[in-house]
Amino acid sequence: MKNLAKYIFAACAIMLSINHSQAQGVTTENGVGVNNINMQQAASRLNVDMIFDISDLKVRSNRSLKITPVVSNGSEMIQLPSVIVEGRRRNMMYRRSEIPSSDFHIRRHNHKEQIFEYDYDIAFESWMNNSELILREEWCECHNEPISEEFIAIAELSQPQQTQPAANTAGATTPATVGKPKMAYALSPSKDELAATQNISGIHFRVNSSTIEPSFMNNAQAIAAMHEMLAAHSNDINAIHLMGYASPEGPYNFNKELAAKRAEAIKNHIATQMPALAGKIATDSAPTNWEALKKMLNDSYISNYLKIIAIIDDNTIKPADKNNEIRRQYPVEYQFMLDSWYPKLRVTDITIDSPTQKKSVEQIKQAIRTNPSDLSLDDIYLVALTYEKGSKEWNEIMIIAVQTYPQSPEARVNAANVAMANGDYTQAANYLQGLPADMPEAMNSRGILAMSQGDYTKAMTLFQQAEKAGVSEASYNITLLKELMSLAK
Repeated sequence: MKNLAKYIFAACAIMLSINHSQAQGVTTENGVGVNNINMQQAASRLNVDMIFDISDLKVRSNRSLKITPVVSNGSEMIQLPSVIVEGRRRNMMYRRSEIPSSDFHIRRHNHKEQIFEYDYDIAFESWMNNSELILREEWCECHNEPISEEFIAIAELSQPQQTQPAANTAGATTPATVGKPKMAYALSPSKDELAATQNISGIHFRVNSSTIEPSFMNNAQAIAAMHEMLAAHSNDINAIHLMGYASPEGPYNFNKELAAKRAEAIKNHIATQMPALAGKIATDSAPTNWEALKKMLNDSYISNYLKIIAIIDDNTIKPADKNNEIRRQYPVEYQFMLDSWYPKLRVTDITIDSPTQKKSVEQIKQAIRTNPSDLSLDDIYLVALTYEKGSKEWNEIMIIAVQTYPQSPEARVNAANVAMANGDYTQAANYLQGLPADMPEAMNSRGILAMSQGDYTKAMTLFQQAEKAGVSEASYNITLLKELMSLAK
């Protein structure tokens, strides 16, 4: 079971050893019994139900205990409606307010037995496989300000076992007599023009630090890639651009200085290693990369993400105040971002401008097996196009592409297609997770994944969206799915 305390409030999470989506029962720090816990996928929905026993809970008249179920896989999360157990006065204030609420409000009658049956379902998304159900408990009093909180993991949703597809089929539920769906591969838009700018994975820093640590995060690989790139193009590099960032939570002026120091640290490192390039290095910095944080929010399932983006985009809020405003209005989501996403924002990004030499297909084929990191995605896909789609060689090159460029949406959707063709739908879901919702090829791949899970309605919607976006393979898949749906009647 993943240790979610690594991501959310490490100091106050209590981890339990639960192997299935069902658990017998637990008792929280505040004495709330949680029994008959069940989290399971049913078709296109995720159902969460449990029984809260608050018989041993004593609530003061002006206080409330807010219990919030959270589904998370460590990098994505969604918050379900809360159960708010209120004292007499707090419950009276809530009823008089007549403010609509999706939460469940319960008046606590101290010294009496009380239970509440919680049953809620949400749309199932692929990232929820291997996710955990976590309860967040917080005591609140005046103005709903939390005065204490605890986290407890209570259940885990394991990836369901996929039925092995019939030979030569791509969907676990597609009969061989119907045929197999067509994969839509995303290749780079330009095959003849190679980019003059090359981005290298950024080098990350510990909080409040501008010291380069090769052992921190993925710095060893990033530093090695930077050295290799600089050495390979040392004679034709036009410029090296370094952009330093801090994460938003510190004092604004301190973050400005820290971000600049981080860019300067990389500049000094390069100048020391390769003095001839020192005059070609330009540095810039910003207190935080709000655009990167907005992308993380847009690609996630975090609750209230649109409202958080609205705060970031609100020009009436001073840049120095935006972080505190997010923390004040959305404390659960803020703490999740602080633990999971903010470390990725403490970085210096590196861009190298150099004219690239066009390689022959034979040169690329030789390099692709030995040192693919020297190749662009255009290079790799140029070789792929010399083989038949779906062939062993094609599939191998698609995997090399995603291993070399793991953050590339094109590489990931292509690798998802290869995984589904091999019957590995779990791996396919992992590749597709976080890809842009409007990426046409990803729509088609998600449709094939939904079809393999028996969710024909979702599959049809995705195929129709992909077809509208110009994916010819989706048109065939719609016809295939209609035939499959008729057989299922």
